[in-house]
Amino acid sequence: MGASWGRWVLISATAVMSSGQAMADTALPVPDMSLEDLVNTEITSASRKSQNQQHVAAAVFVITQEDIARSGARNLADVLAMAPGIEVARLGNGRWAVSARGFNGRFANKLQVLKDGRSVYSPLFSGVAWEAEDMALEDIERIEIIRGPNAVAWGSNAVNGTINIITRKARDTQGGLIAVEAGSEDRANVTARYGFALGDRGSMRIYGKGVDRRSGDAPGGGRAHDESDFGMAGFRADFLAEPGQRVMLSGDVYRQHGDDVYQFADPQRPPSYVNTFSSRLHLHGAHLQGRLDALQDDGSEISLQAYFNQTEVNAESAARERRRTVDLDAQYRFAPLGRHDLIVGVNLRHSRDRITTSSPYLSFPQGERDFRLASLFFNDEITLVPDKFRVTVGARLENNNFSGTAFQPTARFLWTPDAQQTVWGALSGATRTPSRADMDARIVVAVVPPGPQPFPIQAIYQGDGGGRVKAERMEAAELGYRRRFNPNYSFDATAFVHRYRDGISMVTGSLDLSTVFTQGYAQQFVTTVNGQHTRIQGLEFAAFAQITPTWRLQPSYTWQYAVAEGLGDISSEALAQRDEDRVPRHLFSLRSQHNLGNSQQLDFWFKYKSRIEAFSIPGRANLDIRYAWKLDRNLELSVVGQNLLHERVLEYVPDYLPSALVKIARGGYVRLEHRF
Repeated sequence: MGASWGRWVLISATAVMSSGQAMADTALPVPDMSLEDLVNTEITSASRKSQNQQHVAAAVFVITQEDIARSGARNLADVLAMAPGIEVARLGNGRWAVSARGFNGRFANKLQVLKDGRSVYSPLFSGVAWEAEDMALEDIERIEIIRGPNAVAWGSNAVNGTINIITRKARDTQGGLIAVEAGSEDRANVTARYGFALGDRGSMRIYGKGVDRRSGDAPGGGRAHDESDFGMAGFRADFLAEPGQRVMLSGDVYRQHGDDVYQFADPQRPPSYVNTFSSRLHLHGAHLQGRLDALQDDGSEISLQAYFNQTEVNAESAARERRRTVDLDAQYRFAPLGRHDLIVGVNLRHSRDRITTSSPYLSFPQGERDFRLASLFFNDEITLVPDKFRVTVGARLENNNFSGTAFQPTARFLWTPDAQQTVWGALSGATRTPSRADMDARIVVAVVPPGPQPFPIQAIYQGDGGGRVKAERMEAAELGYRRRFNPNYSFDATAFVHRYRDGISMVTGSLDLSTVFTQGYAQQFVTTVNGQHTRIQGLEFAAFAQITPTWRLQPSYTWQYAVAEGLGDISSEALAQRDEDRVPRHLFSLRSQHNLGNSQQLDFWFKYKSRIEAFSIPGRANLDIRYAWKLDRNLELSVVGQNLLHERVLEYVPDYLPSALVKIARGGYVRLEHRF
């Protein structure tokens, strides 16, 4: 079936285009965002205040609601591949690896991800479980992607980048929406939403989403046993409490269940010494968030935010983690102080977990831990030459009970020689707080079979950091240039160098032979330490070209190169080489958006990623095609073909949990959206 999807999509699109032309005059024109609109989009994630894109001294990329709708992507993670410097790889039909500027993996640990300013970064493994963040794409207003360190604004872990998913205000989603998708990978993907007014000053929406995914393909053929299902329901309400005061309340609950096949090293299973078993990963969670933004009479601004998260991660036959988190955030933007635009703020967070394990090959000796964080920050933008030259200085002082105190500074400049050009540069520092797994987890990562007597079986354990792991440090230098050539063409380029210090690595300890008589094998611990040093440098390009009034091209390209140095120990050297070889040298994306009359769209998305040496994954190109037909003002039909250049392909290798490999097949889906 997979081999025929590409032809089926094209034949269906051609047939629908022919039959739909008669209705073109009755359908509403499709709204398109112009280059001027895109440049003037308000960005809030770079410095925690509203700025148009041309005046941001950072490598910023905005994915709009229109971009999301026309991408054909079915989930949040796949949408992010539009941005330069962002690597997205599918690990299965319900799992993703997403990172910025290298260090990718299922739980990439140097990327801060936010939803309306609420962190979804997990202290368990310093990453994001993307399968639990599969939100309703129709409710996203825009996604702001800041590549490079942004710790002053968002604290530790905003190392290689920050992604802030900003949802639409409730007043912009009034009425009802039902969207239904069905295809080769998702048996069903249904989104429902309804928005309504709350008196004269408020609005609210309620929403739900459900997805039922088929199993992917195993590398050797057959099913990969990674079926999954996902469900989410929630609300958002917005109020004007008083003149100049806005209040936002939001909350949701979700649950994700996914099949998986785990492979743990097992010293008691010769000759392969691997224990393979089927399991099921359960993710459950809920959040409640409130935010107040107030504009004072003197021009100053106050923002207060609080949220509560409750999550559970349960990998059957392996481990279960329950966590509760409370976060308080406040900032004050002073009224104009001469040449200074000054923001100060504070963030307090408390998170408590409880971890239990049910596998002899994975353990957390300390079953419960509290994580406490307090930080202060300031950001001062100083205008030296009005409308021409600005400098920004800022810093965040942060303390947590895992890794102590960290000072994270930044210094930036922005030069606008004219209204069409921007030159910016930055020197910044950031830290990555050790995760719960870095601090405490012990796992059997390998078994050395017995050799000639008297060499015994050896079980190699990774972990035993003893809670002594420090925060990883990073310093970055960036230089960027933006240019609008005319109302239809723009260009954006960034050069960067990242230097990482005290990276978490491993050193091999002595061999313990005493367990040979009690357990039948010797034990050797590979201890978690700091000391790995890495450098990543690269170039990123993005462009916007309105070729004709109905045809737009948006290309992006990234070149990146990594050099890693270990500690001289064989284990840390191997880890350093793996990190270096995981970085693909080239990433390329080309999106084409074409309006066919007033009621039809034909979109192409071509992607290329070069070879990943660490996993011997060859470079590959791929193509998605989307055709959409607006049947009337409230009803839209779209047909999408995905991964059309390959019948099936291995995109990445699970590198944290030892999951089975899954190949991603050629496929497609049909989508029907009704608004009322």
